[in-house]
Amino acid sequence: MNSFLARLFLFLTATTLLQPLAFAETSVWKVQKDEATVYVGGTIHVLRPSDYPLPVEFEHAFQTSQIITFETDIRQMNSPKLAHKMLMRLSYSDERTIKSEVSPETYALLSKYATASGISLNFMRKAKPGMLMSALMLAELRKIGVSQQGIDLFFLNRTEKEGKLADFLETPEEQIEFLADMGVGNEEAFYQNMLRDFKNTQKLFATMIKHWRTGNSEDLDLAVNQVMKAQSPKIFQSILVDRNNNWLPVIENYFETSEIEFVLVGAAHLIGEEGLIYQLKQKGYQVSKL
Repeated sequence: MNSFLARLFLFLTATTLLQPLAFAETSVWKVQKDEATVYVGGTIHVLRPSDYPLPVEFEHAFQTSQIITFETDIRQMNSPKLAHKMLMRLSYSDERTIKSEVSPETYALLSKYATASGISLNFMRKAKPGMLMSALMLAELRKIGVSQQGIDLFFLNRTEKEGKLADFLETPEEQIEFLADMGVGNEEAFYQNMLRDFKNTQKLFATMIKHWRTGNSEDLDLAVNQVMKAQSPKIFQSILVDRNNNWLPVIENYFETSEIEFVLVGAAHLIGEEGLIYQLKQKGYQVSKL
């Protein structure tokens, strides 16, 4: 998998060919220290309606836990105040526009692609790469039937409905920052890569689906994390390694509580030597897959 789509899928993906009501290899781990237990699950952020019900490993961890921890409270993204803040942060605040930062040839290709996706490039002329990329990827995902809430929102809504406690590892503002500077200063190459890679969306999507669903952490790491690490080391450091390092102490603190927690984060954060699961093992915790 190329580095562009790999890093984008961390924010927006994915769907999965789920097989309901059967325990199997999947992306949920049980982590123990003495008598304390924390479940850790790798999430997929958007799904198709046909992808429900989820694997029972997720349901088991959810029902067993009293506190459910998410990357952020994504419901806040719908608030007018945060939406305005996001618009401002993901837009050029000076004289720059999409058109001013790329060659005429690239702009023409972008405009043609955006129009075919039902997006007006003129309307989004002040958008930074992260905003335009997100809009176009969501359009791509709709083409392959992705329209359903993902695992995070599914369990966040249930957490509230069933009276469980919710905890969050980041603020929505922090998540906005990860997109705000992506591609800025390197727009020409960024958009050329994006346009090239979008042609393979469905194939790359299916690769991630397969590895996530079967709990194949090794191949998922090779397909996503290691490619990004080699081709986009700064992005890999900022959106994976740094965040994992920030989250790890929070997760470790859960082992000092009497409650059982279920931590739900993007699947790429759990795999590879920089991933949370490997780090927990290295620290001596007992880790097993459900």
